[in-house]
Amino acid sequence: MRLGITVPLDGFQNRHFVELVRHAEKLGYADAWSYETLAGDAFTPAAAAATATERIRIGTAIVPVFTRPAALIALSAAAVQQFSGGRFVLGVGISTPTIVEQWMGIPYRLPLTRLRETIAALRAAFTGQKVTTAGKAIKINGFRLGTPPETPPPIYIGAQGEVMLQTAGELGDGAIVNYITPETFPRMLNEIRRGAHKAGKNADSLDIACRILVAVDEEQDAVRENLRRELTAYLTVPQYNRFFQWIGYGDEARAALEAWNAGDRRKALSLVPDYMLESIFVFGTVEQIVRRLRDYEQAGITTTALQFTSFQPNPEQKRRRVMQTMEAVISEWR
Repeated sequence: MRLGITVPLDGFQNRHFVELVRHAEKLGYADAWSYETLAGDAFTPAAAAATATERIRIGTAIVPVFTRPAALIALSAAAVQQFSGGRFVLGVGISTPTIVEQWMGIPYRLPLTRLRETIAALRAAFTGQKVTTAGKAIKINGFRLGTPPETPPPIYIGAQGEVMLQTAGELGDGAIVNYITPETFPRMLNEIRRGAHKAGKNADSLDIACRILVAVDEEQDAVRENLRRELTAYLTVPQYNRFFQWIGYGDEARAALEAWNAGDRRKALSLVPDYMLESIFVFGTVEQIVRRLRDYEQAGITTTALQFTSFQPNPEQKRRRVMQTMEAVISEWR
């Protein structure tokens, strides 16, 4: 299993971002995966990481297909592929109505169709051909990349539920998963393989990248309190709530969502049990962290994007703890 990091990390802005990715590469981390939230977009840190490093693979996990036209995604991906010298992986997904409709003001319609049509347009654009399509979800008339990449970037698909997991196996060069547990991932992997078999692909060759939050602080009570807030924020999103129910946390997910929707935020937090935190997140001693990562490897994960997180308020202390844990984890992993 490849050990990679998530970028950016809280506390590593400006010059510290460059220090982070270069230190990760020096230590032997294989990947740096960006993501897209209210903290920033996915392409900018990917481009920055590409120009600051020489060997590490760069990926986006993920870029929503709703928030940019397919042509713009192609332009951005081609640029990062050029900056990185061919080390880029384009991860895309359908996101959620909360992000697409409420934050971006874009109608969330035909998500699976939009994903399929966008991927087809991207693959065509990466070859340098003129792209014209009048699909059900996207329309392009005569777009062509001025400088197509020498090597088209692989396209990975972010997935959670059965349909999306099968689609990732069918259409993707790899899949990206998040907020999983090693114990429940084999069920998800079966769906990915089902999609791969449908497309006549070798399912064993698919790269499965997993974003994993790794809490590095020693104060376990504070870690659990912060992780409970992190998980509750996702449990109260309908799409994620359904996912957590699907992987075996039906009672817990429904109870937290009901309390949240009733306006009782404190009760919603209290209903998230410790065993969910211990299953979904990684924390504890370095030995415990590495032992848990081995569980992900045994479950079928082939690539990780470790989001090393410190809840310390002091930025310098936060950076120091993250750097120390990054070094200790990869040393113990070997």
